Amino acid sequence: MKVKWPETTPSREGFRLDSENKNDITIALNQRSVWEEEWGSKSSFNDIWALNWKLKNNLDSVEVTEKWRNLTKKWDSELELFVIDVAGGQNSTRKIYWQEAQENEISLVIDCTYFWDGVSSCNLVTHEPNYGFNTSYIKISFHSELLPHWQEVLQDSKKLIDSFNVTH
Repeated sequence: MKVKWPETTPSREGFRLDSENKNDITIALNQRSVWEEEWGSKSSFNDIWALNWKLKNNLDSVEVTEKWRNLTKKWDSELELFVIDVAGGQNSTRKIYWQEAQENEISLVIDCTYFWDGVSSCNLVTHEPNYGFNTSYIKISFHSELLPHWQEVLQDSKKLIDSFNVTH
């Protein structure tokens, strides 16, 4: 879905890297594969593999372990998220943000790229147990100018998705 935030009204463009419309976002609800009973409750999902994958793909010759992650991570008190700066490319820098829930489970990951020409891109991914025949995840793309509002962006995105629910 392509919407303007905070209104959550339709947008012709949605998130576009080169857009001057910093309040355009794109929301995607994606179905996960079949939830296995041995994984336990659907209400929580440890997305540690996604966090490690994003870190490994952006760090040269660093073995991403729990110990390394715990020594390297910083707490961003304004965002209420952990963060690690990772190498970008020739023309960019990257930061990986995440939220830890109970027992160090990773409940949300935000991957932001900051290009030297001033544009930016953030992708938020989080587990959503209450949609679909099994479980799903939500992915929201937005400019980094909205990063301080990530909680509201996520909450409003869930409200929009909920508004499409049909009750019998």
